[in-house]
Amino acid sequence: MDRIVYEYAPIIYMDKREPFKVRKVGFAQYCEDGTRSLSFNRRFDLKNFDGAVRVLEYAYYLNYDIQHLYDLEHIWIYIDGEGKIVGAEGSYHGRFLNAMNRSFDGKVPKDEKNITMYSQPGKHAFLSDPRLMYLYSELYASCDRLAGISGLDAPERFIKDIHISESENEKVIRYIRDNFSFVPSMEFEKVNISEDDYMPWEDLSVKIPVFIRVELSKILGS
Repeated sequence: MDRIVYEYAPIIYMDKREPFKVRKVGFAQYCEDGTRSLSFNRRFDLKNFDGAVRVLEYAYYLNYDIQHLYDLEHIWIYIDGEGKIVGAEGSYHGRFLNAMNRSFDGKVPKDEKNITMYSQPGKHAFLSDPRLMYLYSELYASCDRLAGISGLDAPERFIKDIHISESENEKVIRYIRDNFSFVPSMEFEKVNISEDDYMPWEDLSVKIPVFIRVELSKILGS
């Protein structure tokens, strides 16, 4: 794969008590304004960032969100013609937020190749500053009282051949709640993602249904 995926890979921090790890990272890049993302419901507007000529998309797959089986979060890096980062965004509960507001931490280091992003405990939305997480009213409740509430919750394209009953979904809910509920420490530590964990999005999209089936087999005993 193009070395650019590693050269610009964001630096990720997660809560010290975070029960889930990044499983794989799907990668894609887009060079035309208005192109639709392969893995997120959006089109890219390069004009939002001065000089941007392409966007690098990192799609982080985790087996679980604290409230459901399956999780996919994103970071987008916008690069100009000289290879300098001119913009960045992180996925936030189905939307995306600016990650280069100079009023917050997580700014591009001096080498201008890697931004720093913080993963919301349990939910994994990406923000440039952990203080912003307190804007989410269920920051703590989602990890404890509301853990597991959605059971299996994944886009249709990943579960079109996976069918579970309501009672089986209740088992998924209980499994998540019983095994992963936690109280966030709100202290963050850098996570290591190996080069082997990065792959083209097309390859990861094929693996995701397999990952889901493995977890369901573990939970349902089938």
